[in-house]
Amino acid sequence: MTRVALTPLPLGLSVLLAACSHGGSPGGDAGTGSVDIGQPTTIEGGWECAPGYRCARGEDPDVVWVMREAGNVNGPSCTAVCRDALGSNCAYNTCDEGRTVEFPDQQAFAPVAESLGFACRPGGCWDSVAPGEGMYLVSIATDEDGTRSCYFPDETQVSCNVDPGNANCFGERYASVCPCVVQPLDQACTWECGPYNTTRAVWKTEGTSCLARINYWRRRACEEGWVECPPAGLPPMVECTACHECANSEADHDQEHGAHDSFQRCGENAQGEGGGQTCADVIDAFVSERAIAEDGVMRCQGHCGPILRHGCQSFSWGRDLDTGFHTLNWGGCNAERCEAYCDENPGSCYTHDTSTPAGCDDPDVGAAANPDILVCE
Repeated sequence: MTRVALTPLPLGLSVLLAACSHGGSPGGDAGTGSVDIGQPTTIEGGWECAPGYRCARGEDPDVVWVMREAGNVNGPSCTAVCRDALGSNCAYNTCDEGRTVEFPDQQAFAPVAESLGFACRPGGCWDSVAPGEGMYLVSIATDEDGTRSCYFPDETQVSCNVDPGNANCFGERYASVCPCVVQPLDQACTWECGPYNTTRAVWKTEGTSCLARINYWRRRACEEGWVECPPAGLPPMVECTACHECANSEADHDQEHGAHDSFQRCGENAQGEGGGQTCADVIDAFVSERAIAEDGVMRCQGHCGPILRHGCQSFSWGRDLDTGFHTLNWGGCNAERCEAYCDENPGSCYTHDTSTPAGCDDPDVGAAANPDILVCE
């Protein structure tokens, strides 16, 4: 695990990142999965398919089937594949979680395979059943006769957040074939409550909480046409409330012992810390690190990056007991690790009067409409 400290930073802020390979977690905190090879292609309807992906419409005109050319080394999940392959279009595409498995075998899957430019042959392992739940997998290598090994789910529904990991059969690697559908930003990201604060990420941007201010800036970035907002938009984030008490313990410890001294205690892979009267003050300071880059374009620097990260994302936050020192943790929601730490160190974990309530927030109460994406107007 490599740590990279970005210093110096203004306003007493500090950020620490851990470079690691992971395939994401439920809800979609996945790596980008992007592959920068070749040029974008255009599919039926004028949509752009990103370099490194194959995209095609099937018999259902509302579905785009997508596969990643480079295969499954360390993922990614279909949540990441849909986001990254189709993110340059003026509509947010997400994997169609829970979609009925329409193609349980080679014969049924043939039209999808043909649309993506290959034909199926029986897989050499696992009795042609995909090794992960609800997945369509095909080999990244194409035979001289234009065929690829194909594996099919034996479940009844597609699973979007299952990662193929490094699955291989005698060295043959695979790519997921993913059904992608358009969803409004406030319906694109579904979550389990808990460990998250709600079942669906929506626009609630009023107030000084970490969540409100993060989503304020994600919304504003798209409304003002910031380079960080893709044409597909930035969906709102959710909070990993299960790790809040653990993050509080980190903030309290690091305020006394130095920034990031407790880094990764709660399972995060990136962290920003700084002081402020409210969490909104801290988030505003993070965003203030946007600066003119070498290409002359205003871009996020330092802490700003995770706030405007593409796709369905979550975070957790903590604050020390006395001074207003805040910790923002990015990269998954490791509830088991957070709860285990607090169980073993009950004196270190706590809540305070600004802590997010532990209950499940109703996404339909108090939510605003989706923003207009300036680049698409």
